[in-house]
This record gives sequence, structure tokens and C-alpha cells, in this order.
Amino acid sequence: MIDLSLFDEAPFDPGQSHCPILKDEPSRFDGGHEELFDHLIVGAALKGASDITIQTETRPRVQIHGRQHFGMVRPLSATEVEIILVRLWGSNDASAIIRQARALDFSYEVRVKRGQRQRYRVNATGIQKDGVNAIEITLRALPETTPTFESVSLELELRDHLVPRSGLIVIAGATGQGKSTTMAAITRHHLESDPARKIIDLQAPIEFAYTDILNDREDRASVIGQSEIGEGRNLRTFAEGVWTALRRAPQVINVGEARDRETMTAAIEACLTGHIVNTTTHAGSIAEALRRMASVFPAEEREGRAFDLITSLQLCVVQHLIRTGDERGRVPVREYLLFDDDIRQRFTSVPVGSWTDVVTELLEEPPDGALAKPLWRSAVDLVQAGQITRGEGRRFIPRSKYDLLTPLS
Repeated sequence: MIDLSLFDEAPFDPGQSHCPILKDEPSRFDGGHEELFDHLIVGAALKGASDITIQTETRPRVQIHGRQHFGMVRPLSATEVEIILVRLWGSNDASAIIRQARALDFSYEVRVKRGQRQRYRVNATGIQKDGVNAIEITLRALPETTPTFESVSLELELRDHLVPRSGLIVIAGATGQGKSTTMAAITRHHLESDPARKIIDLQAPIEFAYTDILNDREDRASVIGQSEIGEGRNLRTFAEGVWTALRRAPQVINVGEARDRETMTAAIEACLTGHIVNTTTHAGSIAEALRRMASVFPAEEREGRAFDLITSLQLCVVQHLIRTGDERGRVPVREYLLFDDDIRQRFTSVPVGSWTDVVTELLEEPPDGALAKPLWRSAVDLVQAGQITRGEGRRFIPRSKYDLLTPLS
């Protein structure tokens, strides 16, 4: 249980480099004081931190609205960081795994009070610090409430295209740009919609548990089975998870990340056998997302697999998070393309190397009836709506479009 009286009560000041979390910082997080680390990370989440970075012999950092701030005055010793890692991982072998050049991805949960828990996605990785081996731990604070289309500002015109009969829906973006959150909102939509569906959710680690909407209500029979992927978890790989899912009779399969040939092969096969597959990939544009997904296949089979990929694709959405004008939040700016038979034919009629040109043409001059929007147009809309500044908008808008940056009155 968390003692809320230990938290610093001053409001977060975005103009300061230090964001106080605890009223009185402990001199150590080891020697019987390990539970105070739970207070530090819960307090950081209450201050609005999305991410917390712990490094050997370094002051903890908290990321709030996309910017880094110090979370403590003093650095953490090597011993403290190792003890913190053991507490988070739940086993004494954590440091040994890191020393074998293997990263850890898992989840951690703190009981705040009766009926309230704070969950975190955790990554632990070996690093070099002043020429010696050290550890970095990154914790992502996860919201207790499952996101909705409204909370992730998902465009109305996209919502009707998230439940195809089968096929691949891709949410792309860089790390920390809200891909998993958007996919969770899509999953919530499946769980709350008719007809009732069975969903297999494969994540590394599990970020959203959906406990706030899964309560065996008489009017909602949808069910979700979640498996954590990775070292010491439920399944070893995403690919293994997808092949296993095909024997479990789901309608929807969530794949946390399509990052290798085996996972992409399994995901495409699931689509071609009548399933909806939702996944993410690291890419800053639709052209890059398609290139990355096709490039996981060796050259001798790339063209054939690229055809299967395009045949399976239903929707590709790329998103970036931009600071709001008041610097107290972030909003998504998105690029998207809906794949229908006409759009697919544009891609399958040319080699993979020409896909970038096809994407550019479709986004800049979409055919009648096509659902396509370039990133720059979304950024212009946000500037005109007064949600972001012109300076933020220019990061995504070509110079030739600057004349569109006048806010609408």
C-alpha cells in the first residue's frame, strides 16, 4: 500500500528542470527501504510522468509531456539499481540475465490502495557508464482506465473501418508515440461491440488488462486472452503466439509488434485464414511502414510476400504526439491510408521498390472516394484549430504549405 502523505504536493512546473516527487528523499532504496521505490514511481505517475528512467550512478529522470526532468536530487548507486531491478523483476537472476547481453521486457504492478493499482511497462537493458557495465531501467506508467476512441482523439472517419471481415490493421510510429494506447482503444471497441468476439492479445509486456470493462456483464460476452511475450513470460516469441492463437478460435489477434520475418509471416497467414490482426511497427510514415514490413523478408521471396502483405492490409495509420500550445499535454497528428481493391491494385502493379512513389501519389492526390490523409494535412488542421503552435506544426509541414498555417477564426 502507498502512503500518499510521502508525496511532494507542489504542482508540476514545466519550466523547471527538477520535478520533486517525494517530500523527503530517502538516503537509500536498499537495506529494507525498497518499498520507497514504489512510492517514487507512483508519485511520478501522479505528477503526470509517462516514463521514468533509472540508470546506475545517475539521478532518476521523469518524462512529462515529452520532456525530461530530474525526479530526484541525488544519483542512485550501482547497488541500489541492482536491488531495484530484482524488486521489479521478482527474481534474483535479473542482473545475471542483463550480463548475458539480454534485455528484459516485463510489467510491474503497485497496489496504491484498496481497489486501485498502478501498472508499469518495464525494460531493463545493459549499458556502459564511464567505461564500465551498468544498468538502465525504463518504466512506462500505464493508465488504469482502458483508453477510448475519444481519449486517443481517433478520427471519426477511421472508426468505421476498424472491424473488417478479416485483414491487417497497422498502427505505426516511433517509440513513445502512443501506438499501444491507440491499439488498446481499438481492442476496447471490439470488446464492447456486437457481435461478441474472442480476442487473443499478445504483448511484450502486457500494458492494458481491460479489467475496467471485463466484468462478465450479461449483455457483453466478448472475451480476451492475454499472453506476455519474452524472457520468462507466457510465450517466447510473437510468431509462436500467433501460430498458437490460430488453434484457439479467435476472431481478433493483437500482435504487439510485427518486427521480424517469422511474426510477419504468421500475421499474414492469420489474415488470409479469416482473422483480424492488429499490430504495430516502428515507422514515421506510411511509406516507411510498408517498406519495413516488406523488408523483413529475404530478397528471393520479397515480391511474393509483399503481394500477400498488400492483399491482407486494410488500414495503415501513422501517428506522432505533439505538445499542445499550453505545453501541458500532447495530441496525436496522424497520417492514414485505407486499402480497398483499387488502392491495392496500385501497389501490386508495381515492384516493391516503387511503393514509396505510390504512397506519395495516393496521399497528395487521392482518387475519388479514397480515405487518405497525409501527415502535413493533419498538422495544418491542428494549427488551424489552435491545438498546437505554428512552430510545432512546421515540424511536419513542407515549406510549400506554410501559407496554410493561419489559425481559423
